[in-house]
Amino acid sequence: MNAADPSPPARPAAGRTRRMAMAALKFLVPVAILSFLLWKITPEQWEALREQPKNYGLLLAALGVALMAMSLSFARWCLLVRCQGIPLSMLEAFRLGAISNLLSFISAGSVGGDLFKAIFLARRSPGKRVEAVASVVVDRASGLYGLLAIVSVALLLIAPTAEGEGGENLARIAQAAVTLLIIGTVLTAVLIVGGKPIDRLIHRSETIPKIGEVVRRVAEPLRTFHTHPWGFLWSLVMSVGVQSMMVVSMYLVCLGLYGPDANPPTFAEHFVIVPVGVLASALPIAPAGMGVLEAAVEGMYKVVPAVPTAASGTLVALVFEVVKIVMALVGVVFYWTAGREVRRSLEAAEAAEEGQEP
Repeated sequence: MNAADPSPPARPAAGRTRRMAMAALKFLVPVAILSFLLWKITPEQWEALREQPKNYGLLLAALGVALMAMSLSFARWCLLVRCQGIPLSMLEAFRLGAISNLLSFISAGSVGGDLFKAIFLARRSPGKRVEAVASVVVDRASGLYGLLAIVSVALLLIAPTAEGEGGENLARIAQAAVTLLIIGTVLTAVLIVGGKPIDRLIHRSETIPKIGEVVRRVAEPLRTFHTHPWGFLWSLVMSVGVQSMMVVSMYLVCLGLYGPDANPPTFAEHFVIVPVGVLASALPIAPAGMGVLEAAVEGMYKVVPAVPTAASGTLVALVFEVVKIVMALVGVVFYWTAGREVRRSLEAAEAAEEGQEP
């Protein structure tokens, strides 16, 4: 190395500084949001929560239901991977899914975990990179479809009974959700069931500036499932099951914290509150949507219930976040026992997120 050229040593130092700054930002953003939400909780709400007898059996049941939902989501991804002709055991799917879930608490949103799974599969099965990415993208889209399906049905049943400005807002959300669900259903059916004419249409659209790139990103992953339509359909059914169990989990958290005197939102009302909150928390603002979920649930607790509730949506969502953190700790065990193949995929995902070559 030329002693007069100081640039090579400076690059690693700059990279370390950037990584440290990003890590600090990822930590400070959710802390700031959660601090603000805790500050907004009134002393009366804290006092009511302290005086309210807790049902720890229901809180443990909420954790159990959430763990079952997480397990079903891992099984769904395993099904989609196998549909692509990539060998993956159920144990491996649970191990990779748990580590991915853990990564969602480290990076903003859940992109880091998805990237790790895609890179692992691509390294495991050379020549199937498109299929590996497709399994992860379609798994995420399938989960979103399940959310839209639940919130559409629930809002169509509940929104007409709501009054005032809140009812009007719910009606607008219902219309948007139903519209997105219909569009998604039609596009998905065409892309998966369609034959060679659809492939030619997609190929021609790639020449259109800007639009062609969007079409390719959306269509390519779904087209890889045209030989396994029933597998994809089962993934949608499993997604509805996953999201429904998450609703049940938060409802149990609410009942575990608040008794009948607080007039907690009903079971049916939670099928509106929770999916809307989860959709909001999916935005890549803070790690695992922390802070965003609390704000969304608090707002929905004020709008959705037919009978005003004394329950705090922020506190319920905060306890639900604790449930999610306990679920993420499962990934710590798998991370500690991870082999060389997993660790190399983690390193490659980290390099890819930083814009470097893995």
